[in-house]
Amino acid sequence: MRRIALMTTCLLTVWAAGAAAQISTTEPVQRGKGPTVADTYCAGMITNQEIPADTYVISGPEADPETIYVLGQYVYINKGSADGVKIGDEFMVLRQDYDYLHMQVFDQEHALAREMGTQWLDVGRLHVVVVQPKVSIAQISYSCTWMQRGDTVRPAVDYPAPPFKPLKDVDRFAPPSGKSTGRVVRTKNYVAVNERGRVVYVNLTDAKPGDYIRFYRQPATKNNSIYQLGGMSDHVYGFGQTPVHWAPGDLPREILGEGVVLRSTPTSASVLIFNSLIEIYLGDLVEIE
Repeated sequence: MRRIALMTTCLLTVWAAGAAAQISTTEPVQRGKGPTVADTYCAGMITNQEIPADTYVISGPEADPETIYVLGQYVYINKGSADGVKIGDEFMVLRQDYDYLHMQVFDQEHALAREMGTQWLDVGRLHVVVVQPKVSIAQISYSCTWMQRGDTVRPAVDYPAPPFKPLKDVDRFAPPSGKSTGRVVRTKNYVAVNERGRVVYVNLTDAKPGDYIRFYRQPATKNNSIYQLGGMSDHVYGFGQTPVHWAPGDLPREILGEGVVLRSTPTSASVLIFNSLIEIYLGDLVEIE
């Protein structure tokens, strides 16, 4: 009996801890005061502009066993002193990003993504330590993910790190700003559900780094996404309905969270979510605050 009582007590303790953790994660939490180095260096982007591929990673020491390279290791790039490379030069490394298994989450997703262009993954940063006439040796000074042969190398760019707005200042019932609107079309790492700390790519063409972005959702007019059903806002079979039908455009929108633009291209903006009241999905709406 004592053993059964002890096991029951342990199970109740585990259940209570799990329940407390579940409750705590439902409350929004402030995410620091500004973007981290990882946020700015590893945000990635989508662009329809061509990125030159004339400079790239060849390989590195011990090329037979080594197929990928990470922080602190050395790699060889295909430009040297004859091309103007000098010791101390800083480069950033990019790679075209693909998701071969992605499922469409909302009805216009693939069409909007094609209009935005190619998605690029930030791989890391290089610091040149040795220069030869045709080849340079560089050390990986920052790593977002592994580096591999053929990765594109470009001169390093320092991206801004604008401050976050305090969570207490989020207006849960903010009226439309009247500025440009768009949608969450793609995300870093191709996830469909996003919260604070995630980077999303939106089809805003006039956003610039430092702009604040509001995420919101309107009641669905029809079944145009896998996460929202049309007509659910004013009636659900077996759970009540209003005497007359309310059009989605006549109902208040739902504020989901806030983000800040880290990078912008002619077709998109890379936005870091720093406040999220609830989950943000592909297809949700955005506006410049």
